[in-house]
Amino acid sequence: MTRFEKMSKGKARASGTPRGPVVKFLILCLIYWAVALLVVSRLPWVEELGVRLTISTLQVAFGLIGQNVDRVGSALYVARTSVQIVADCSPHMPFLIYAAVLLAFPASWLQRLIGIVFGAVVIHLFNTLRIMALIWVLGWRGSWFDFAHVYLWQTGTILVVFVTFALWIRLLAPRPKAA
Repeated sequence: MTRFEKMSKGKARASGTPRGPVVKFLILCLIYWAVALLVVSRLPWVEELGVRLTISTLQVAFGLIGQNVDRVGSALYVARTSVQIVADCSPHMPFLIYAAVLLAFPASWLQRLIGIVFGAVVIHLFNTLRIMALIWVLGWRGSWFDFAHVYLWQTGTILVVFVTFALWIRLLAPRPKAA
């Protein structure tokens, strides 16, 4: 029996659907998310740290591909394009959603820690590639920027968070033993 099956096993309604563990999971997700929002809203340095880390990572990434980047405050100038990196550009909110769901899922604290680190790396790398691609779109076809920024990459972020969580669950699944 997998961890999810164990979680889903519980009291059933008259219709025969499990509810106890699923409701507990959803409530824990909401509690962890509320705590994350409270921390971010009360501690402005969390968002500032996210912006600084995002800018630093972008500078390193562009340097690795030989592209010069100038920085003025939180604005980056790449070739003939400039972007302002704000709190919404950093991956901290998608990561906090991921972390809330991950922490609510039944697993050991070591497995959760591994999942948190794995998710932080994946989501941060995706965000870096997302912004680099947006800068490229802005410089190449500025008229496509809003579509790419609002629809394409935000949807992509949701998918990356979901797939990262699904991969973590997959890593938790017990391996069949060789005979």
